[in-house]
Amino acid sequence: MVRPFARHYDSIYSDKDYESDIAALTKMCGEDLAARHVIEIGAGTGNHTVRLARLVRKLVSIEIDADFAEMAQLKVQDAACTNVDFQTVPLEELPPFDFDGAAAFFNVLNYIAPERRQSLIEALAARLKPGSWFVTDLWNGELVLLDPPRPETREKKCGMTSVRQEITPVLDALAGTVRLSYNIEVEQKGSIERFTEELTMHVWRLSELTSMMKQAGFSDIEFRDRRDFPAAANEGSWHVWMRATRR
Repeated sequence: MVRPFARHYDSIYSDKDYESDIAALTKMCGEDLAARHVIEIGAGTGNHTVRLARLVRKLVSIEIDADFAEMAQLKVQDAACTNVDFQTVPLEELPPFDFDGAAAFFNVLNYIAPERRQSLIEALAARLKPGSWFVTDLWNGELVLLDPPRPETREKKCGMTSVRQEITPVLDALAGTVRLSYNIEVEQKGSIERFTEELTMHVWRLSELTSMMKQAGFSDIEFRDRRDFPAAANEGSWHVWMRATRR
């Protein structure tokens, strides 16, 4: 049984512009993707997956959350994306393969616990060809610690579905985490479903991330402001895109 957060995920994030994320990736990787083998880390419910699959020759997509994986696999099947190889194991457990590029959307790196960071980056580097790229978006840890997220309520309507989402963030600066507690109400055809979800976001300082990437074999690491893309990230860039090249 898929938990409510995953089942209603697309309605909860119905205002997210997935197309602009794909456009940002294509601009940052700077090449035609039609002949490329690409790996996606953290597919979620597959909204980026089906869009990226249309652009590449082969896509290996990873999602280790069982509920999200179930939703994503159905979406990939419905979209007839026959070039997608869907995996439900961590990147470190995939067999070696020389990918032309890699992507991780929607703050995936912020879900990676500190003890797994180096192994993930090293596993990624081991599966990329020299000269290939890695593109991702993430929270800028330096700014998060200075200006942490605040409680907020979001309301939106997706077709006949109405969503009310109360978000309560709690920063633990010492641990370098932000715990996000969600109280969500979804109304469909007069029926209301209420549920909660809790996520832990791990803060990455960009200087720390840059050092880890270089140690693992990446170079030409650049950050761009996500809100003002493609402008370079600056001291006020809370959310950034990163591009790195495998040496």
